[in-house]
Amino acid sequence: MNPPTAFDLSGLELPQPDVDAIEHSTGLVQKILARIEKNNGVIGFDEYMQMALYEPGFGYYSGGTIKFGAFGDFVTAPEISPLFGNCLGRQARALVAQGCAARVLEFGAGSGKLCARILQTLPNLERYQILDLSAELKQRQQGYLRNLLDNEQFDKIEWLNSLPDEFDGIVIANEVLDAMPVHLLYKQDDWSELGVAYAEQRFSWRDFAPADHVLEAIRAIESRLGELPRGYRCELNLNLQPWFRALAQSCRRAVVIIIDYGYEQVDYYHPSRRNGTLDCYYQHRVHSDPLIYPGLQDITAFVDFDACADAAEAGGFSIAGLVSQRHFLIENGLLEDARQQSEQGDVQQRLALSQQVKTLTMPDEMGQRFKVLALQKSLELEMPAMQRRGADG
Repeated sequence: MNPPTAFDLSGLELPQPDVDAIEHSTGLVQKILARIEKNNGVIGFDEYMQMALYEPGFGYYSGGTIKFGAFGDFVTAPEISPLFGNCLGRQARALVAQGCAARVLEFGAGSGKLCARILQTLPNLERYQILDLSAELKQRQQGYLRNLLDNEQFDKIEWLNSLPDEFDGIVIANEVLDAMPVHLLYKQDDWSELGVAYAEQRFSWRDFAPADHVLEAIRAIESRLGELPRGYRCELNLNLQPWFRALAQSCRRAVVIIIDYGYEQVDYYHPSRRNGTLDCYYQHRVHSDPLIYPGLQDITAFVDFDACADAAEAGGFSIAGLVSQRHFLIENGLLEDARQQSEQGDVQQRLALSQQVKTLTMPDEMGQRFKVLALQKSLELEMPAMQRRGADG
């Protein structure tokens, strides 16, 4: 097999990568091709996604491109507004006041902006640990935080390469689970799995019979929710149980706050959602073809929050609640914070704050699409923001 000589967009209107980016992507393509050849011409999409995102030195999260903010591929809530970090800081402060250890462990800290806001909101925080598998992102975080924070605040931060042995405190995972590799399934007379092959100098889809444990998992979902129609395509994340099990083994007395876009299972596998939830992000363009620009674009799937809750309980956590991001932020003082800052700002600052609040809370923006799942282990702390009240929860 020869690597592609061009990046075929198949009609998609996306910016062309520069020469260095194409060279970087071609190196990853060659690795994926070698894996496909070794596996009789096809690999599962979960394996392709794993390599496209995390292959050492080549995957999207291992490369040197800017991923977050105006010059990256997408914008996360901490990038949109410091109000988001302020609200999480208030929630953390309320938990510490009830006896939770004054330590934070953040998964995938992005640009470091959330870390900065929480440290500034909780001056008495003892430790802020960051677990990020990307060496390139660690360097960016360290540079940003060193320039922003004073020495005392910066010295509280510790970068980890693996989960700590015994963690007491607050775990935060903002937009982490959506980047877990997923199986892609397609229903004809029975379920097939969509794999990645290579033909005519580009990656292509190829059906193959799913493994027994994959077939059992999707049939178990159908047994609970009803049979899905012919022609239905969906994702299945089988990484949740080992992830939550490892996290539970690491935690002694902890609260876990997971924020991500997703659905409860009845909506995730609704018959009308026939094409799944897979999305790709490249320079602020959203599209649905994960087989182009390998290593240069983000690939994500919405989160099945019922599967998360089941995996968390199986690992040893108790569920403290599942609410919309809108509900969580408002209950943690978002509007009061915005109002206070607005009174101190000029017209332009007030307009900017208003737009930030809308983006974080409006149903057609992040307000309902993003959910907050809270877990506890060996703690029974009160979390009023996690209690649903009406449809807005």
